[in-house]
Amino acid sequence: MLLEVKHLKKIFKTRFSKEETTALVDIDFGVEDGEYIAIMGESGSGKTTLLNILSTLEKPTQGQVLLNGKNITAIKEQDISAFRRDHLGFVFQDFNLLDTLSVRDNIYLPLVLSKEKVEVMKTRLDILAPQLHINELLEKQPFELSGGQKQRVAIARALISQPDLVLADEPTAALDFKNSENLLTLFEEINQSGQTIIMVTHSSLAASHAKRVLFIKDGVLYHQLYRGEKNSQDFAKEITLSMTAFLGGDENAEF
Repeated sequence: MLLEVKHLKKIFKTRFSKEETTALVDIDFGVEDGEYIAIMGESGSGKTTLLNILSTLEKPTQGQVLLNGKNITAIKEQDISAFRRDHLGFVFQDFNLLDTLSVRDNIYLPLVLSKEKVEVMKTRLDILAPQLHINELLEKQPFELSGGQKQRVAIARALISQPDLVLADEPTAALDFKNSENLLTLFEEINQSGQTIIMVTHSSLAASHAKRVLFIKDGVLYHQLYRGEKNSQDFAKEITLSMTAFLGGDENAEF
């Protein structure tokens, strides 16, 4: 098992009062090496909190997260950044590229911070660039790119450290339909090459490209669906029906 999430609970407390908000109640699931999982839920359901804990950006109130058997919730603060660089890749909805750096240097950044050799950086990018169709973009600045191009660059940056796990936070939210479809196809190809992916999304269309969908509500995982042999269109319909059923038939609920 690549990732084991064991009985996570997260309670937020306000600074100046005793008021508490429970974001996660008892989250428990596992992720096999090579899986592609989407996590869905309403706004405020706890899915972003869960992703933040998996990303080591927050610590749970209770429970553990084991990555290759290592309890990542117990990593010391001074070691967290290095752990993220070496083991986790991140794809965000707002790309998080630095306009002061070229595309090439944005992609190299995690390896530069890890003090990797230039030869290793170049070798890895030589493999990634054609796969992600960004060869012609490497000498440009991020502000010269379209949204779809920026997201492909962000994926290259996430993959260049050869992470155990890629975590994607609403990766299609800032993209139009065509670019979203291109990105989701790219994610499937990356997963087929062996990369494990966990994606938080509000979109049934995006989730339909995953192999498994976990549904979260009020801080609890209450349902899951497996894609199996279904195509993405049929799986998207099944996901939408499940969301509607578990939300009491409210087709206009915000995810």
